[in-house]
This record gives sequence, structure tokens and C-alpha cells, in this order.
Amino acid sequence: MRLRLGAALLLAVVVCATAGTARAGTALIVTGHGWGHGVGMSQWGAYGYALHGWKYRRILSHYYPGTAMSRVGELRVRVLLAQGASNVTVGCATPMRVTDGRRLTRTLPAGTYGVGPRLVFPVRKHGGGLSFGHFAVLECDRAPLTFDGRAYHGTLSLRGGRGVSVVNGLSLDTYLRGVVPSESPSHWPLAALEAQAVAARSYAVYQLRPASWYDLLPTTSDQVYGGVRAESPRSDQAVYATLGQVLMYGGHVARTYYSSSSGGRTEAVQDAWPGSAPLPYLRSVPDPYDTYSPHHDWGPLGFTGPRLAARLGLGSAVDSVRVVRDASFRAESVSFGLASGAVVSRSAAGIARSLHLLSTWFSIGELRLTTSSTHVLYGSRVTVGARAADVKGALLQQKSPTGAWRTVQRVTHATQLRLQPRASTAFRLLAPGTNGTSLSVAVAPRLQVQALSPRLIAGEVSPRPDASVAVWRLVRGKWRVVAHPILDSDGRFRTPLPLRPVDYRITVAAGRLAAAQTSLRVTRRMLQSFGN
Repeated sequence: MRLRLGAALLLAVVVCATAGTARAGTALIVTGHGWGHGVGMSQWGAYGYALHGWKYRRILSHYYPGTAMSRVGELRVRVLLAQGASNVTVGCATPMRVTDGRRLTRTLPAGTYGVGPRLVFPVRKHGGGLSFGHFAVLECDRAPLTFDGRAYHGTLSLRGGRGVSVVNGLSLDTYLRGVVPSESPSHWPLAALEAQAVAARSYAVYQLRPASWYDLLPTTSDQVYGGVRAESPRSDQAVYATLGQVLMYGGHVARTYYSSSSGGRTEAVQDAWPGSAPLPYLRSVPDPYDTYSPHHDWGPLGFTGPRLAARLGLGSAVDSVRVVRDASFRAESVSFGLASGAVVSRSAAGIARSLHLLSTWFSIGELRLTTSSTHVLYGSRVTVGARAADVKGALLQQKSPTGAWRTVQRVTHATQLRLQPRASTAFRLLAPGTNGTSLSVAVAPRLQVQALSPRLIAGEVSPRPDASVAVWRLVRGKWRVVAHPILDSDGRFRTPLPLRPVDYRITVAAGRLAAAQTSLRVTRRMLQSFGN
């Protein structure tokens, strides 16, 4: 038989120890496509076309539409290997000639020399060494020159002053022998390497700057150049099979940009770099075989709103995101709605740098999970909302009593569920490769208490848990346990306890259910009412 609580004798009905309030958890998921700026030839796409039988001329005409093949004569390029270094090491395995700015040449013994900004070569028979002022050109006829342990064909020019700068001068096609295998693996199909050779040669010729003291950098700022160490027979074959060949457009050598992976479509030059003039041969074209790239699709990268804001320097947690795209599908800018109420816009290029993304072809999706309450009484329902925006494969899951996660529903857009949890639980919304976001819901037992007399307290816990019930009394400002009621099989208890006109608290520690408690104040009038 259930307790019947008369109005005059009802002391308290418990609610959860913490008031139930709605909560929301949000995870921001970044995914993307491709690696690099995406303009011009995709190296992985060229690899795919070569595997499907395309020759290098056809590959190049696809990525640079409207260009024509031509030839250039023997040219020299100058590659800036170092600038403003405090000290460099140069040398040769055979005697080396060094010419200064006055065209005075001296021959130095074979070996390695440490050189500082004054361009002094330590040679024993000359005491403190030989000084070449602010400029020196090194040549070695029978072996490559070395700079900081790496071998290079051609000459090395040293400039002194505020640090030491080193420039490698060599013929264009010898330079390409160190570029092609640095940009495309030498085991790739020959047609892909030949396309790489022509694109790299055209780019180098376009970049020649007679008025400057160097033409190119040996990094992705121009083209990766590894010197003698990078060379391989297959890439050498591609260089010599296309000897002197360049792409032309409108009577000029084309500026043949290329990058590792387009993500499936190349980008128009004016979209990649706003303010650039459109070029018909650098327009956006489909790139179906970029799927061979390990970076064709990348991510997901998961962020919380506060963490993403911290990485981007936004000042307040990110609450919503809107990506603005260009005509080539890449992100152009992103607007962030912040928890502060402000809306802030950032360039896609700046976001890619801050988050170390592989390209600007990215999306920022949202996984948002809400619960109508964080604490509920046993038998009550909770509303769970799940929203997935620009995130594929999202799953709403609930933690079982054993601690395992089970899928409740796949989430494609937004959904709401009314659930009646039987014990404290948790929900999470996640996508493959992410931790997503999670929220907990504490379920507390229903606790009803009444005083049957000035010396007897009775109560009921529903459901009957593996619970520990305690009655506390406030004595001189401190809470002290004055009784430990024992629950019967129906979850009821009756405890003899002389009541005093003070504050009491009844608590339940209920295993898989959340702890519950209620407070009551006994007054003299309440105690006197039992005698009526």
C-alpha cells in the first residue's frame, strides 16, 4: 500500500538535488579537400591521368587550356639557398676556384670551409685566411660544390655584409633535375614526370628576374629544389625527354602554377588570389583522378566553440558559422556568430593558416546536442535534440547501464526525441573520426516523506533502488546524521525519531540513480498539530 500523505502532515516532496535546466553542447567539425592552392596542374591528378594512359601533352592541355608547346634555348637560373645566415659551410672534394667582386680568382685546396659575413676563407698558409670582401663566386670543375652538407651543380655565389647569402647558379635543365623528383615522386608514371618537368620549366622561365640578384626560392614559395641529392634516373629521363619545352600563351611563357592535390576541381587564379587578373589558361577545370591523392579528402578536425575562438583570436566562443564560397567552391571568407552576440568575419586564407589546414576548400560543420533538463525525477521524460549541419554520418547515441554506447538514431539534419530514462545516463552526438559533443542527464528517485507522529517519520523512494537513506538534523549550525532508515522491498521506510523544532534533511544515495534530497523545517505549531 502506498503512503497517503495528508495535507496537514505532509512535510516535503523531494526534487532533484540540482534544479533541472536545459543544456546545449556544440562541436564544430572542419573537413576539406585537396592540398595547396589548387591553381593549375594537380600533381596527383596528373598521376591519375598518366595511369589511365594520357601522355604529358594531353595532361598539360587539360590543366592549362589554350596553351601551346614551344621551346627555349639554354638558360641559367639563380636559386637563393640562404639569406642572412650568420655562418655557412661551403666546399668541394677537389680544388675550388673563388672569384671576388674585382674578378680576382684564387684556387683553394679541396675541403670544407666555414665562412662568415666577411667572406674570409680559413686557409693555413695565408695565416688568418683569405678575404673576398662582400662577394665571391665558387666553382669546382671535377665535383659538385657543397653548401651546408648538400651537393649542388653549377656555381655558388656568396654575398657578405649583414649575414651571408648563398645563390646557386646553374643551367635550367640541370636545375630541373633537382626539382622534378622533389615535386613528384620519381617512381610515378613517366608521363606524370614529363608533365611536371614542362610545368616546372615554364614556371622557372616565367620567374627569371634579370634585374635581381636571384630568380627563385628552393621551397614551395616557388618550386622545391633539392640539388644533387634529389636527382634520380627516372626524373632525369623526364627532364631530357622534354628538353627545352615550355608552355606558351599569347606569345609569352605561361605562368604554370601547380600544387599537390586539387580535391577534385582546380581553382581559378582570380579566386585563389583576389585581385589577380583572370587568365584563360588558369581557370577552374574538373580533376576527377585527384581521388588518388591521400589528401583528396581530409579531416575531420573537431573543435569546441571556445577552442575554435581561441585558435582564431575571436575573443568569445563561436556559436554559429557561415562559410562564403567563391566560384571554384573554395571558402572565401567565414562569418562567425559569437556567444557575445557579435558577428565577426575572417578570410578563408587566414583561417587555413591559423588552423593549419591543407587548403581553403573546407567546410565548418556543426554538431549541436540539447537536453530539456540536466536532472529529472524518475519516471519523467526528457527532450533530446540533435542537429547536424554540414557533417556526414552523424549518430545520436545513449550510454547504457553497462557503460556501452548504443546508437539511438542517425542524424542527417535535425531531430527531437522524447525519452524516459530509467537511470542516470548520457547522450552524445558524433561523426566518424570525431569525439563530437555529449551531455549527461541525472535521474533521481522520487522521495516522499511524512511525519506520522512527533516521534515517527515515514517515507517512500520510487523506484526502490540499492539505496542508502539518511536523516540529518541541523545542530548548532552543523548537519548531523540522526537516523539511517531501512527500505523494505517496496522502497518504503518508517523510522522512530523524536522531532524537534529545527531543520531536517533527508538524502538518498541511489547507485545508478542520482542522489536526491529534501529539506524540511519543523515548527512548534507542526508538532502541536499532532495532538489535535
